[in-house]
Amino acid sequence: MDSQDGQSQRPLAKIGASSTASTTSSPFTDDLRGYVNKVMDEWKVPGLAVAVVDGDQVYTEGFGYAELPDTKVTPETLFFAGSTTKTITAAALAHMIDSKNYSSLKDGWSTPISSIIRDDFVVGNEWTTAHLTLDDAVSHRTGMAPHDFAWMRTEGGMILTPAEMVKKLRALKLSAEPRTVYQYCHHMYVALGHVIETLSGQWLGDYLRKTIFEPLSMTATYCDTQDAMDAPEHLASGYYWDAKRREYGLVAFDSMREGNGAGFVISNVVDYAKWLKCLLYETEPFSKQSHKDIRKPRMLAYQEEKTGPGEVLHGLGWQQKVVHGVLVYMYGATEAAYATQVYWLPELKYGLVTMANVAAPGNAAEETIAWKMVEDKLGVPENERFDISGHMKAAADRQAERIRSAADILYPIRPDRPLPSPLNNSQLVGTYIDEGYGVLRIDEEGSTDAGQATLIARRSDMVFNYQLRFRHVSGSFWVVEIWYDDTRSQEGFWGGEFRVGVDGNASGLMVHLSPEGAEIDDGFVWFERVT
Repeated sequence: MDSQDGQSQRPLAKIGASSTASTTSSPFTDDLRGYVNKVMDEWKVPGLAVAVVDGDQVYTEGFGYAELPDTKVTPETLFFAGSTTKTITAAALAHMIDSKNYSSLKDGWSTPISSIIRDDFVVGNEWTTAHLTLDDAVSHRTGMAPHDFAWMRTEGGMILTPAEMVKKLRALKLSAEPRTVYQYCHHMYVALGHVIETLSGQWLGDYLRKTIFEPLSMTATYCDTQDAMDAPEHLASGYYWDAKRREYGLVAFDSMREGNGAGFVISNVVDYAKWLKCLLYETEPFSKQSHKDIRKPRMLAYQEEKTGPGEVLHGLGWQQKVVHGVLVYMYGATEAAYATQVYWLPELKYGLVTMANVAAPGNAAEETIAWKMVEDKLGVPENERFDISGHMKAAADRQAERIRSAADILYPIRPDRPLPSPLNNSQLVGTYIDEGYGVLRIDEEGSTDAGQATLIARRSDMVFNYQLRFRHVSGSFWVVEIWYDDTRSQEGFWGGEFRVGVDGNASGLMVHLSPEGAEIDDGFVWFERVT
């Protein structure tokens, strides 16, 4: 992979009189460039951009390709920033609360969500609907399971509004008592975006632009795919690595406007460096109180060993952990074919952002590169550094093994010789509906004559399109494989059981979202057959 040497070591403007003078030098040495290129090749990342904030200086560099075969990444290259949008949505809400301009927010973060979007926000039972607060939603502690595969973009061919997306929550099950466990949930940030739109009377993208992007001169940040495609900056194409063909596959641009407060921002590392400077130096457009809110830990998220033993806390979109004795705020995000990592260390006035045009491998490469740069900054001895790449490879291997062992995980006790399905494939073809997860149209694909037909349900109505492939295990029980359309990769699996009615026909499909004994049971979904 080639780096854009002509685009490197370009300090941006100093942040103003309140900043601390710096005598830093560019981190983009020949050794670091070689390391970045090596990691990108190892993880099959076509293009990547990096920005480093070090004191009052910003250094940027592009590596690899924004568009194959020969359009190189520069620091100005645009990438889908995915769920890092959540940190911006949360900050906008902090700003809104602190402004004291909205009587509906007089109780601050303790404001019940239903008091603002009463007709739309119904979750669980009467108590949870009445008591879940802005703080609960922003902290991922509502008790709502992730339900990633229920995130619909369209229904009946019509694009859903944020209000309509939020109304879908009433049909999704809670998997824990509120305020007891951390469960990452995109849907709740769509709800927070809807709150901001309701109070401001503006589309969320316009509100963010006026409130955050324009004051910070983030002129290359967009909330609509078409706007980014029409922008003077180049929007990087997204890719996935096809291991069988040993080549990159192109992923078509998709609208992320429907991602709303959960994930619709498109930007570059130059603009995100401006956002980082604002956070590091606690500058306008946010007040000191808003910055305090942004930094405040609100929920114990989980424990992890990748960056040493310790707890990861969650606040306004940001995760935080003490690493090598220093507090680090961080966020990693993936979109269909893009990845972004953001880190900032307030004590050192140091931060960095990486953006790549491939999804999960991009995040692995970015984390590997980012932690090396952080440990370089901290002067950590080589023998005390984290093996991020090794950890990520081990995690990928475990996930691959889980997928291979899906039947054993879901159905550990089953006959040595599988029982035949009580209904053949053609009898299971039909339309199945759940109010929360929408419509499954199950069809046979492949050669029925050769007995190679597969039951498949294609979900082209989702924010991230996927398909379900049904693999028979025994009797009425199936492994339901989840495959992303864009990257042709299997994301996970469910347990599925086709039920037979008294008339001898399929009456519905029971889907178990978590295997038995899972730490958090996401419950089940009943798809009733209607045709």
